[in-house]
Amino acid sequence: MEKVCSILDVPEGKMKGFTVGSKYMLIANVDGNFYAIAAVCPHRGGYLPVGTLKKNILKCPVHGAEFDVTTGKLIKDVNPEVKEVTGSGAHDLTSYKILIMENSIYIRD
Repeated sequence: MEKVCSILDVPEGKMKGFTVGSKYMLIANVDGNFYAIAAVCPHRGGYLPVGTLKKNILKCPVHGAEFDVTTGKLIKDVNPEVKEVTGSGAHDLTSYKILIMENSIYIRD
């Protein structure tokens, strides 16, 4: 188990990026519940913590793919024109199990 941050570092309705070991991950606070997912968009490498978060939906700042931060599931892929130019679309993000102890967020192995 590795400590990522304090729960105070990620206010309700916000998200923040962290490096844990060799992984870039994003912690989101949705209605007081914390979730951890990969912080890099699988489509073209957009850094997701600078995207937008509305409730549990995260929108990539590069090509607009949308993900559910509670599960990492792809909700909306990039548009077909972008897919045609780049040769690929997005897919689900890795999600990580977390544990909260003494007001700190840990990633579980």
